[in-house]
Amino acid sequence: MEKQIVSKQRVTDYGEVYTREREVNAMLDLVKLQTQSLDATFLEPACGTGNFLIEILRRKLVIAAQNYQGKGRRIAPRSQVSYERDLVLSVSSLYGIELLPSNVQHCRQRLLDYAIQEYTKLFPTTIKAECLATLECLLTLNIVHGNALTMEVEKTREVSPIEYLPVTQQEYAKKAIIFSQWSFINARKVKRVQFLYWGLVEKQYRTDGDNQTNAALPHPYRSVYQSSVCDFLEIGETYKEEYRNEQAKLQS
Repeated sequence: MEKQIVSKQRVTDYGEVYTREREVNAMLDLVKLQTQSLDATFLEPACGTGNFLIEILRRKLVIAAQNYQGKGRRIAPRSQVSYERDLVLSVSSLYGIELLPSNVQHCRQRLLDYAIQEYTKLFPTTIKAECLATLECLLTLNIVHGNALTMEVEKTREVSPIEYLPVTQQEYAKKAIIFSQWSFINARKVKRVQFLYWGLVEKQYRTDGDNQTNAALPHPYRSVYQSSVCDFLEIGETYKEEYRNEQAKLQS
């Protein structure tokens, strides 16, 4: 029998109850086509140890493997790089928020271990360190230690992660949950754009205590004016300092 709770105390304190695999699959079957689309994004606002996210990843990587093995609809030539692209695309599409640090760490590692497992099955002797670093980076930045109700991270940042914002907005950005959109703009290049979770949920951007919409922003959900682009296998190196800092904060 699947264990649904860690302890009665955690149920009392945090309402923590894990969803059984049967219920996870039944719910995901309601959006089956989306779970089989490699670029369809999913956010679990109370992701726990990742019961929903791991099943979504499993379904996506089945499609990625089929693409590589010639069973899917891919027209482009199949190669290890084409699979790695699908793998990175699948992992980058998963997002989670979790209040308990132990669960955040477990969820990140669980998803990473599964992604590496499936990668290794197809390429047991040719896996690339840079691909592993990219997967680790994406999961560290996409699975956030925060509170989905307050829409804030659990540990306030020392500096705003967003450039070119007025002081009042920078102060909010220090504690706001921020998600990155990772979009392939060609076969290899990935564009990163950051968004405030607040804006995604409320369809507005909080500029001050009155929650006024910032009409100057080019997109109603966007929290930055700038974006960054790099090769998809260089994501881990490009954002190494940032994601390592996030890992260190979780341990402190």
